[in-house]
Amino acid sequence: MFLPGNRRSLSVRLVMIAAAAGLFVVGYQWGNRYQHRGGPPAIAGVLVSPPIDLSDFALQDPDGRPVNRDRLNQGWTLLTYGDLTQAQGHLAVNRLLEIHNRLADRPELRAELRLVLVQNSEAPNLARDFSRLSPSLTIAGGGAEELGRLAEALGGAPPPTPGDDAGAALFLIAPGARLVALFTPGQDPATVAADLAALSEQPDLLAPPPSPTPPPPKEIAIP
Repeated sequence: MFLPGNRRSLSVRLVMIAAAAGLFVVGYQWGNRYQHRGGPPAIAGVLVSPPIDLSDFALQDPDGRPVNRDRLNQGWTLLTYGDLTQAQGHLAVNRLLEIHNRLADRPELRAELRLVLVQNSEAPNLARDFSRLSPSLTIAGGGAEELGRLAEALGGAPPPTPGDDAGAALFLIAPGARLVALFTPGQDPATVAADLAALSEQPDLLAPPPSPTPPPPKEIAIP
């Protein structure tokens, strides 16, 4: 048998438990909303925030077609450097193609994704041979001045020197020719593909905030 005081105490405890449960539910829902709408998803790579709008550069593919900012303006692009006369360049191509294949469950993104390998050595015949491996793959090249302009557009990261077996970083370029993420040479293709898929689901969150609209000028009444 409960005494009146015990009943009041029990009622207070039940109210507190219900309030705590309500706060938990509200907090959980708010946290989910913040995670999915309040900012870009967490990725294993390095998120570039705010994204970098690429300045123009002028490279060419093996057929002499321009590879420049305009060509990267539509869709998503994974870009890296490689020396096709060395094993490092072959591994870079394989890595790009494996990332592309890992997106088999995302056919629209896979079809949209462009793969670009920038040669840091002159090997036009090899470039033509490798470019036949996939219609999504572009082999680009150019002189030292244009390679320098590309490096500057990518934030000043210099390309690896020929013969460097460490490999090069991957640069993820979003629609609008915006650099949005970097991936180190050691990150596996499955992780890169997962990060790319996650970022492609929220492209608006990668855009820089719009500039504030200035208030309209005040009208001055003339008596």
